[in-house]
Amino acid sequence: MNPTHVTELLDRAAASVTPTETDPAARLVSLGRRSVRRRRRAWGTAGSVAVAAAVAAVVVLPLRIAAPERPDAAGAAGRTVSLGGLSVAVPKGWRTSEVSTFDPCVAEPRTVYLAERQGSPRARQPGSACPSEGRAWMALVRDAVPRYVNPERLVVKDGRLLQVTEDIRQSQWTYRVFDEEEMATGIFVSGDANGREQLLERVTWPAGPAAPASGGLVLPDRITAAVGENAGPMVTAVDAKTLTRIRSALVELRDPVPAGEECELKRPGAVGIALDRVSVVLGDASCPQAISTGGGRVRAPAGLGGELLDLIVTSDRAAAERATGD
Repeated sequence: MNPTHVTELLDRAAASVTPTETDPAARLVSLGRRSVRRRRRAWGTAGSVAVAAAVAAVVVLPLRIAAPERPDAAGAAGRTVSLGGLSVAVPKGWRTSEVSTFDPCVAEPRTVYLAERQGSPRARQPGSACPSEGRAWMALVRDAVPRYVNPERLVVKDGRLLQVTEDIRQSQWTYRVFDEEEMATGIFVSGDANGREQLLERVTWPAGPAAPASGGLVLPDRITAAVGENAGPMVTAVDAKTLTRIRSALVELRDPVPAGEECELKRPGAVGIALDRVSVVLGDASCPQAISTGGGRVRAPAGLGGELLDLIVTSDRAAAERATGD
C-alpha cells in the first residue's frame, strides 16, 4: 500500500463520522479492514507485505487517541455495596474495587474493596511497612474472620455485638459480628481513629440473635465440653460435674443490661468460654457484664469469669494426670 492509499483511508474515516460516533478510531479500523479485504485478491502474494504494514499502521492509531482510564463512579453519593450480609454506604469521592483476593499491602487509598478471600500480605523486608499503611481504605472479605473464644475487644455498634481485632503490623482493624458462625465476613479498616469511626457508621450489620424473653443468656440445653481462655493457653473440661456447675452459674444470671448501658469487654480482664457452638464472655470489674453469642447480655459478678475458668483449669489438669497415669 502506498501513501495515497493510507491518506484515502484517513479521509474516508473522517468523512464517515457523525455526531453520534463515539469512537472514530474504531470506524477507521473497520474501513481499513474492508479496504484490505477488497484489495487483497488484486494485490496477490507480492502485495502481502504492504497489506501487513497498512493494517499495523491503522490498528496502532486507536492506542494514541484512546481515552485514559477514569475512576469508576462508585463513590457517587447514595451508592451502597454489599457482601456476605454486610452493606456499606460508599463515601462520596471513594471508588470500589471487586477483587478475588485482598492484600492489604497493595490497598489504594479512598477505596472500598469487595473480596472473596484474604491473601497473604505482599512479601517485604523485616521491619519495613506496607505501602498502604496510614492510608484510609476499607475491605469487605467473605468468610475471612474466625470467631475467637476470647476476643481482643467486644464492642456494640448500632445494637450489634462486634469482635474487634487490631493488627499493629499492618495498621489495620478487623470487625466481624460476634455470633455463632465460626467464620464470618469481616470488614478490614485502615485509617486514624476518627476516620475509622466515620467509616463504621456507614456499615449496616445483619440482625443479631434476640435476647431470651425471660431474660438471661441463651445457652445450650446440654453441654458436652467447655473451652476456656483468658490470657494464657486454652483449657478444656469435659467431665459432667464441672460442666453442670458452669451451666448452673450462667443460668442464674438474669439481670439484663438495658440498651445504651453496654460496656466494652476486652482482654486481659475478660474470660471467654466456648460451650459447644455457643460462646460466653464474662467481664471483670471494668465491665461486669456477660454476653452469649446465642443472644443476651446480663450483669455479672466481676469475679465470676475467673471462678469458672478455674473450674475448667482444674478439670483439664485432672484429665491430663489421668492420661499420663500420675
